[in-house]
Formats: sequence, structure tokens, C-alpha cells
Amino acid sequence: MATSLNVIALISGGKDSFFSILHCLANGHRLVALANLHPPENGDEDINSFMYQTVGASLIPLYSQALDVPLYRQEIRGSAVIHDRDYQEEEDDETEDLVPLLRKVMEQHPEANAVSTGAILSTYQRTRVESVALRLGLTPLSFLWQYPFLPPYLQSSLLSDMHAVGQHSKIIKVASGGLDESFLGENVADPKTVGRMKKALGRFSENGDGALVGEGGEFETLVVDGPSLLWKRKLEIQGEGEVVHQEGGTATWKASAKVVEKDLDTISLEDSLQELRKPPTFDDEFVQVLQSQLETPNPTRLPETQSNSITLPTTRHSQHAHTLIFSNLTGFSRPCSTYSGPSNPSIKLQLTNIFLRLTRLLESYQTFPSHITHCTLLLRDMRDFTSINALYAQFFAFTNPPSRVTVAVGDTLPAGIDVMLTAIAHPTGQRTGLHVQSQSYWAPANIGPYSQAISVLLRGGGGGGDGRGREVHIAGQIPLDPASMTLHTKDGFKGEAALALQHLFRIGRTQGVKWWTAGVAMIPSSADAQMHDGRVGLAQAVWTAAHARRETEDEDEDDGEAVDVWDRKNFSKAFDDTVGRASMPDYGIFDRRGHAGLRAPPCVVVEVDALPRYASVEWACTGLDVVSLRQSSGSTSLQGVKEFTVRHPEGRFEYRVVEIPDGEVDIAEVLSRMEYGTLYASAQGDWSDERWVKTGISWVPCKRVWGEDGRELRGVIVGGR
Repeated sequence: MATSLNVIALISGGKDSFFSILHCLANGHRLVALANLHPPENGDEDINSFMYQTVGASLIPLYSQALDVPLYRQEIRGSAVIHDRDYQEEEDDETEDLVPLLRKVMEQHPEANAVSTGAILSTYQRTRVESVALRLGLTPLSFLWQYPFLPPYLQSSLLSDMHAVGQHSKIIKVASGGLDESFLGENVADPKTVGRMKKALGRFSENGDGALVGEGGEFETLVVDGPSLLWKRKLEIQGEGEVVHQEGGTATWKASAKVVEKDLDTISLEDSLQELRKPPTFDDEFVQVLQSQLETPNPTRLPETQSNSITLPTTRHSQHAHTLIFSNLTGFSRPCSTYSGPSNPSIKLQLTNIFLRLTRLLESYQTFPSHITHCTLLLRDMRDFTSINALYAQFFAFTNPPSRVTVAVGDTLPAGIDVMLTAIAHPTGQRTGLHVQSQSYWAPANIGPYSQAISVLLRGGGGGGDGRGREVHIAGQIPLDPASMTLHTKDGFKGEAALALQHLFRIGRTQGVKWWTAGVAMIPSSADAQMHDGRVGLAQAVWTAAHARRETEDEDEDDGEAVDVWDRKNFSKAFDDTVGRASMPDYGIFDRRGHAGLRAPPCVVVEVDALPRYASVEWACTGLDVVSLRQSSGSTSLQGVKEFTVRHPEGRFEYRVVEIPDGEVDIAEVLSRMEYGTLYASAQGDWSDERWVKTGISWVPCKRVWGEDGRELRGVIVGGR
């Protein structure tokens, strides 16, 4: 069940902060206070802060009376010291003015445990609020995050939703983008105003840039009224006001206002919130997945054997071009059998030793923890997850920590080992990250010490956004409802697998991912073999359906707006209201001559002991942002071994998935197909040959492993060369 939070709402007077409050209420939270940062009393009201809207600041005190909620204010004393998109604490930065403000509120309202913001597309704003909120123990809420990129995928959807619930926000500043002073004083959500804005912005805006909602500073607003469930009174503008012209075509409307009574609705809070549209849980393509009859493979099973723990694989550090891999790190520098018995070191001590070893290894390559891009953390028991997370966070205490996949593998870990870590590092830099820590409708927040995604340059190039191509490491995704951070259970396992995969796709889209090297679905053990096998098949079917090629047709939509004949005659650029979601996957990156034989990336399903939150499924993938790929798949010259490959047309990089069947195989030949990778090793298989464990390849010991078409395997290697 979702937790009800007591929310401090950060307000600027603008439309987004107040609309976000409505979504807090709709999600079962309680508003306890308003908080605002204002410019110095004797200075200019509009200080052009990178972080805060200050135009209209003189009217902010009226909101306490209008909403019947206490208001707390603090003067802005700092300035923008940190100009980077992502934020790390800096004493003199204007962001830090939030700290005394929120502390003052928390002293008066000790029950407060969350803070709300109206961030839509601004990572700059969101990361700064998150930094302060989490330091103070507050849960950040950003229900408007990526709002235009959620169904129905229109920039105007936010304004339409504001209009539907009666939020009235007047435009009080225009700053470029084709908007002139004639827009001042207009209700930004009124359909007529929206139509005029589209026409004016068409010449200047780009598809999906957020101009229509003011994300580029095109305009600023002042909310004067809204639904009675929040607004007990309203603001009434006095007189005509004054238009002040500034440099660069900027114009500001300054007016006085007072609080007046309004006719209050008699409908209940619950009925009022029914009018507030929440974005649907699933994107259009995943609705199709849920509604379709999936072709589900029937998994095979190897003969039952005594499942024992796997021999401890070799800890090894290796370098491949500009990639460093530190595989299978444990807390032991000598054979773990030495420590067996009741005196076995605690898991915290084991993890401490792992980080000491990792630090020394990084130093030997003259690199640092901040160069690590991705970690695989294996636990014996998922009950240890919370206790070691704090220790893990101390080691990765920097902006955009590595993405991470965490699973519990039970007794398939070697005896005495309670935790094992593999880390991938890219010391050459040019590392970018996505670390959203706010609850929203978009994708689950990563409150923990790991990012949703870390993107690095491909070792051989490949032509991504900067001409080089990028490899995107994404954190494991489980079926959490993003808004509540509770497990989604409404649509059975099919819905759970689809939602977790959708999280992966949404994160991938923000990072420019066009193709996955492979999909790995991890599912927990179950005593019900029939149900378990059904989930293996469903996971693979959901993966395949999500990768179906869909033909999209541009349809002319009549939105009821008048067409200006002069505009059409003189070829004025029309405003594109859609946000232009990138194709996922993008089959256009493959040589068109081979399109007929293209297939989805391979999907591997592995059985482990348990997943975070004891979820039913977790997806793990690495994405590619490239402009060109080639694909091959099929049987190899080795008996029963199958291989799936994507590569750069000129051979600059190559990613492979190798399926290892039960029975005799040429171990040396199998291993020669990879320079690096992760071996998902089934406890049903025979790994006694020391060549398997001495390669230094990263291991994930599993109870069982399935490959293409549900074929149970000894193991699968996902990697490259």
C-alpha cells in the first residue's frame, strides 16, 4: 500500500508548482505548508535566477490566505555558482538557500516528510531540489516530470489538464520565442490562448522542446484561482496593471491583487480529484503488448540434478580498449573455505573488504570510483539488501553514481561468500548520467546509491549524437508503480513484466538508446514449477512483442483551431504539438538490405533466489546509441552452441550472446568468442572444469537459465569483443 506523505510545496506563483500540488493530493498525500524563496526586499523583483521564478514575488503572501495553508519564506542570498546540469552541494550556490527555508518549515511541522516541485523537463532544477530534500530526509515529489512525454505525448496536454480542473494562470512575463506583450494577462490554459501560442511559437520552437509550457523561459505565469479542493479563495487582480519593457523583447506585467471569496464546490474531495487526469500507467506500445495474444514459448527443462554452489570464480581485473572490468570481487583475499563456520565475517565486513580491494585496483590504473559506470551486486540473502545499502552509498557518494543490478542468488554462491561485486569502469571520462530521485509518473525514483543510467563513449566509435556512439548501462528495473513506488500487481505477471520493461525503454529513450545488446529477465524461484515455466515463456513473449516493428502514420488532426490563410500562403512554420518520441527499438540503424531477416535482440531468462522488493521480475540490459549496426544469429560450428551478434559495419565493436547447452562443448572455443562478458551459470550445469572459473569473466550463478525459445541451458554469456 502506498504511503501517505505530508508535503511541503515549493511555490513560485507559477502554474506548475500549484498543479503539482493537485497531483500530490490525487496520490493520497497531504499538504502541510507552502514554501517560497524571494528576492532581496530592496532589490529588483525579477532577478533572472537560474533556479527560481521571482517575478510576481510581491503577491506570494496572498497564497496562504487563498489556500488556507501556512506559508514560509526566505530571502535568496546566493547566486548560481554551480552551472553544471547536475548538482553537488556548494555552500554559496543559490540552491543552498532552500536548506534554512525547509528547516524552518520542518521545525514548525515536524510531521513533514516530503517536498513537492513543479519541474517538468529541467534536470537543472530537479537535481538541485533533490539534493537538498534528501539531505534533510524529505522525499522529493515531481509529478510533472517528463509530463509531455507521457500519453498522449503532447506538449499541450499539461495545459489542457490545467484547464479541465479550472486552474487559472495568468501570463505575467514574455521573454522571446515569438510571444509579445499581447499575451500578458491571458489565462495560459485557455484553449484560445493555447491556439495563439502555438501559432506564435511555431517559427521558433523545436519538436518536443517544451516551449508551449514555458520550459525554455518563453513566459512565466501567476496562478490566481483553481479547484476548490485546494483554493478556498482566489486572487483578484486590481486595475489594469502596468507593462514594463526590458531588453531583448522581454515584457513584464505588474499588477496588484487581493484575496476575495469564491463560490466553493460542494462536491467531495474524491469527486473533485476525479476530474484531474493522471497519465495512464502504460505507453501505447505496451498497451498493445498487454492486449495482444502473445506467442509464448514452452520452456524445456534439463534433467534435475543436485543444485550445488558453484566453485568460486577467479577475481580478475582486465582492460579492453578504454574499459576496465573488475570481476567477481569478494571480501576474501584467500580461499573462502578458510573462513567457513560460525566465525565467518559479516556481510558488512565482506563488503568493506571488497571496497578496499576495489580501491587498490582502481589506484593501480590511476582511476577513481567516479569512473565506475556499472556494478553487479550479488547477495546470498535479499534480507541483507537494506543493511548494506548505506555502506554501498558511502563508497559511491558522488553525483551520478554507477547504475546497478542487484539480485540474491542464494546458495549458488560459493560457501562462505555472502556478497560478490563486479564493477565496470571507463577512466577516459566523457561519462554522463541520469539519476532521477523524485517520485513521478515517469519511471521509478532511484533514491538509492545508483543511477538509472550511465552513458559512455563506445570504444570504437559508431556515430551517436556526437559522432562516436555511446554504450548505455541501465540499472535493473522491477515493476514498481512510479508514482507510489509500490509493486504493480493489477495485470498479473504479464503486466509486471511489461511495466518493468517499459521502465527500461523510457530510461533508454532519454539516453538515445536505439538497440539493446540483449535482454536478461531475472525471476525468483518458485515451488510451483508450472507457474514458473509459464513466467519464463511470458517474459520472453513480452520482450518479443515490445520489439515488434510498428508502422506509424502521420494523421492530420483537426484541433478546432482556425487556420490563418495568410500563414498558409506564406509558408509559416506550423507548431508541432507532439513530442516526437524516438523509435524504440530503431530498426532503421540496420542495413536495409537485411531488414527481412532482422530479429529482436536475444532474451535470456534466469532463475535466482530473490529480487529487490521481492519483485516477480527484474530486467537488465545494456543499450546502444549508434547510427549503424549489422546483425547475425544462429548455430555455430560447435555442437548445440548458438550465437547472436550485433556489430559495427566496419568491425569497430561487437556484442555477442552465446548459449551454452548441457553436455560436452569445446570450452576453449566458447571462451575465445568473448573478450569480456557476464556468464549466467546454471547450478544444473557442470562447471567443474577449471577453465570456466579461471577466465576472469564476470559470473552470475543462477539456479536455472533459459535461452532462445525457452530452451534450458547450462549457461549464457552476454558480452563482446
